[in-house]
Amino acid sequence: MSLFSRGRDWAWGKLIGVLRSTTTRRAVGYLFFFVLLTFILFTNFRTYGVQLRPGQISPRDIRSPVTRVIVDENRTQELKRQAAQRVKNVYQEDTEALTRASGDIDTFFGQVTDLRNAVEVTQTRTVEELTSLLQGVVAERNLKQVNPKQLATYILNAGDDDLERIRQQSHKILADVMDKPITEDALPSVYQQAFEQARSLQFASEAEQIIAIAVCQAVRPNMIFDAEATQKAVDEAVKKVLPVQRTIKQNQIIVRAGDPVTEEHIEILEQLGLQRSGNLGMVLGGTGLFVLLTFWLGIEYLRRYHRDILKEDRLMLLLGLVILIVVLLAKVVSILNIGGRTDVNALNGYLIPASVGPMLVAVLLDSRLAYMVAMILAFYVGMMTTGNQLGFALTAFAGGSVGVFGISQLSHTSDLAKSGVYVALANVASLLTVGVSSGNPEISTLLIGSIMGVLNGFLSAVLLIGFLPYLESVFSITSMIKLLELSNPNQPLLRKLLVEAPGTYHHSLIVGNLAEAAAEAVGAQSLLVRVGSYYHDIGKLKRPYFFIENQIGFENPHEKIAPSLSALIITSHIKDGVEMAREARLPKVIVDFIEQHHGTSLVKYFYSRALEEDGIQRVNEEAFRYEGPKPQSKEAALIMLADAVEAGVRSLTDATPGKIEGMVRRIIKDKLNDGQLEECNLTFRDLAVIAESFGKILNGIYHARIEYPDNLAEQIAAKEARSGNNGNKPSDEG
Repeated sequence: MSLFSRGRDWAWGKLIGVLRSTTTRRAVGYLFFFVLLTFILFTNFRTYGVQLRPGQISPRDIRSPVTRVIVDENRTQELKRQAAQRVKNVYQEDTEALTRASGDIDTFFGQVTDLRNAVEVTQTRTVEELTSLLQGVVAERNLKQVNPKQLATYILNAGDDDLERIRQQSHKILADVMDKPITEDALPSVYQQAFEQARSLQFASEAEQIIAIAVCQAVRPNMIFDAEATQKAVDEAVKKVLPVQRTIKQNQIIVRAGDPVTEEHIEILEQLGLQRSGNLGMVLGGTGLFVLLTFWLGIEYLRRYHRDILKEDRLMLLLGLVILIVVLLAKVVSILNIGGRTDVNALNGYLIPASVGPMLVAVLLDSRLAYMVAMILAFYVGMMTTGNQLGFALTAFAGGSVGVFGISQLSHTSDLAKSGVYVALANVASLLTVGVSSGNPEISTLLIGSIMGVLNGFLSAVLLIGFLPYLESVFSITSMIKLLELSNPNQPLLRKLLVEAPGTYHHSLIVGNLAEAAAEAVGAQSLLVRVGSYYHDIGKLKRPYFFIENQIGFENPHEKIAPSLSALIITSHIKDGVEMAREARLPKVIVDFIEQHHGTSLVKYFYSRALEEDGIQRVNEEAFRYEGPKPQSKEAALIMLADAVEAGVRSLTDATPGKIEGMVRRIIKDKLNDGQLEECNLTFRDLAVIAESFGKILNGIYHARIEYPDNLAEQIAAKEARSGNNGNKPSDEG
């Protein structure tokens, strides 16, 4: 074989190994479930609503599915814009503005003087430079009413005294115009004031213009704009504008068929949840992220509180199937068109039987997990509906939670039907609460919603009863319903046990009472323990008279056979019971109880006889032990302890409370020391609680009774003769 062929075979082997691994199968299963659930939820966005554009002609009448108060965004934004425009700018006073402006005037005239007194500069050159200086101010301040060159010539020919008077008048006018608030926007008007005041001096025209130019180049705003404070004032004004609201009534036409669609129509449709997003990729991604979030919540909850379910692929498949069933039911119900009535179809969310999912989980898996499932399914219901999505989700969660609570108290099969009534009442209560809290409930809406809520409850019960036997069978689940059926005394095995081994039957009933009470005390599954106790000794049906409880009126056959054979017969009732249970197709958990209820205990009586007859050297202890296995759960351990305690206390000749308590604690201690409880999860505290529970039940069974005298009838007759009372006889004392 070539190196390439060997490499190819190795690669295929590794690939097949990966595909066959448990981790790969789980990953593929989770991925398939994620994709399928995301697709179902995503298609809901394509089913509901419209996708219209402004200017498009509406293909049909589009009505509102609910009564809702919406915000007129366009009108609200216009009011906010107007409020912002009415806010005046905020300014801060610049107290140093006049000082700096006066310095600029002195600087200006200093430049003029320097140019006039420049040595070795021709007059022509001086005029040009003065013109350039004035031209810069004129251009910067946009002063079009002056001739810079003409003014430059005047400055060159003016005397020093004249220029000094011009400078002083410039300071006076500057102080006068800056005595008032000046903002940046007000500067052009200040320039105009400067020219007007300069003309009022009755100086030469050129001198007046120079004064105005000097003031204009120096004047500046003494009120500085505060952008931060202004924006804060604008924000406060905008915040005070209340949204403009409109009430859209249920079944109100938003857009009529044939009318052009406007921006206002699009806005209303978006607020009602009827306008689909044009970006389907984003919608699909958002849906996937939402499903992923619920996945994470569910897996994290299972990892923390139900690792046994998380590790069992069969149970995880069942959980996923239940969720998919409810989501598909929600999809079907949400697209129903009832009588073509928009007002009725808008309330379809109240008809979704989401409660059936949590109730199935409570019956088949665990009631605490069922509450988590109820919450997740409520999220999905909210996503898959339109209109009053919050109300639909709350109703789904309330109905599911109440349904789980009702199922957790299950004691008869008829309670399944009663759970539908509880769900119906919870649905009606939740939708009425949501409707009234909205502030504007409509009687017709509340009435139709209540009818749908009641139908939802009964539909949930019907679906629960319908799905339950199939899911039990396919996934090999022993539910409470199955256990209730098995506890019926008319079951063939129990009826046969009553007829052919009445002592064992009575023993099993007492064991059931003991184990059930102890299970309730330590938090185990009480119904499962009781039913397991009923069947734990069915193997004794093969040879009932070899067991002491069935030997009333019969000789003990063990007196005629060897102890080793007696031990073999006694221990064989485990194997016989397992075979009979499998033939009767009893659940595996019941078979486990039959197999584990003695563990690897020693048949002490016959072992002691064998020691007496043959001696310790010739007796193999293992031949006198049950094959096991030891109890693997709390429930199996409880049945073992109840079985041993009942047999032990029954052997007491004088069953006083003290003796009963001592016997119970001694038997439990023996089982513990023998290692029979080392593979179950009972704690020392549990054992103390179990012993106390056993004691209460056994003291009730073996309580002391009144000893009636033999001549009771004669005494009663004599008493009646003395009293002359020949009427009613006294009742028997209990």
